[in-house]
Amino acid sequence: MPALNPESVTLARCNRYEPQDVRSALIDIFSSYGGLEAIVGAGQKVLLKPNLLSAVPSSETVTTHPAVVKVMAEMVREQGGKVYIGDSPGHNAQEKAHHACGITQVIEETGAEALFFSDPVYKQVEGFRLWEIPLAPELDQVDLVINLAKLKTHSFTGMTAAVKNMYGCVPGKNKARYHFQYPLPKDFSRLLLDVYFAVRPAFSIIDAVVAMEGAGPRKGRPRQVGLLMGAPNALALDNVAAGVICFRAREVATLAAAAELKLEGSDPGSITINGINLEDCRVKDFDLGPASQGWLAGLLAFLPFGRIRDFIAGRRPYPRINAAQCTRCGACYQACPARVIEFDGSSIPDIEYDGCIRCYCCQEFCGQGAIDLFRK
Repeated sequence: MPALNPESVTLARCNRYEPQDVRSALIDIFSSYGGLEAIVGAGQKVLLKPNLLSAVPSSETVTTHPAVVKVMAEMVREQGGKVYIGDSPGHNAQEKAHHACGITQVIEETGAEALFFSDPVYKQVEGFRLWEIPLAPELDQVDLVINLAKLKTHSFTGMTAAVKNMYGCVPGKNKARYHFQYPLPKDFSRLLLDVYFAVRPAFSIIDAVVAMEGAGPRKGRPRQVGLLMGAPNALALDNVAAGVICFRAREVATLAAAAELKLEGSDPGSITINGINLEDCRVKDFDLGPASQGWLAGLLAFLPFGRIRDFIAGRRPYPRINAAQCTRCGACYQACPARVIEFDGSSIPDIEYDGCIRCYCCQEFCGQGAIDLFRK
């Protein structure tokens, strides 16, 4: 199998989720790397790892669109690969998320198999933050992973795309535990890099046909971008994706952490862009979100420990529950890694701010959009 250029990213126009449009764009992307046959061999077991954050319909722009997953599954099967689809959603059961997100139908129509992530197996790594990572043991059952991410703003890291999508390979409550252990964007982003390099997907695709702007990754608004983009290196891919929606690389915590570590794909100036000129597809009025406001996440990534960094970290906003929108479902209570949300099942949940680590997991998993952010 030929080596793929690790600092090459391909952009392809795709304005609709019609199968022919998605297929054409994916063919354009893979043609820059010798075609899909340069990545997938006959008989290989291939895991498609979409973003299935929660059990919501694709119209909410929270998850990878099922049309992208379906066409990718069909293309892998055409190469003779055996297709599996799996992710570890937040607090929702994976099967429930499959149904809501359209993945069950994709599985039925393509002959793919659902790969349900079970209790993790700890893998030793030489990481930037971790020395062992609890990963889904099902990853050992496949030959390679194709990462199918969604382009969204993110209240904690600035942006979520290809690198952060690999966090779904950490099953169960470990995701919340790590939020609690690493409450600052820099530290958590190094953990995300650890997970990405431990999984090492063979190729990454970002669904940016319709992205999410504003208060992502759950409460934002759909925004037409009209692109699929792909690369063998998720860091390079995220760098270009950030440029499309007009983030500077240092404004995205994962990219700022990668640049500090001088990782391949972290320098925008060294990345080759194929397909469409980046300037021709920038969305210059993209709403980058209300939380870290980009610059804060990036600044925290570069500052050393000390009073200045602690002061800036202390300026991050807090979550606030809108009583008029809250349905008392308890999702925020279940999602809180710091266990600072009090909920008795009948009244509006109450946040104890003294212990709040401002990870925004409560906002991320609130299905009603009832949690916004404010500065005390």
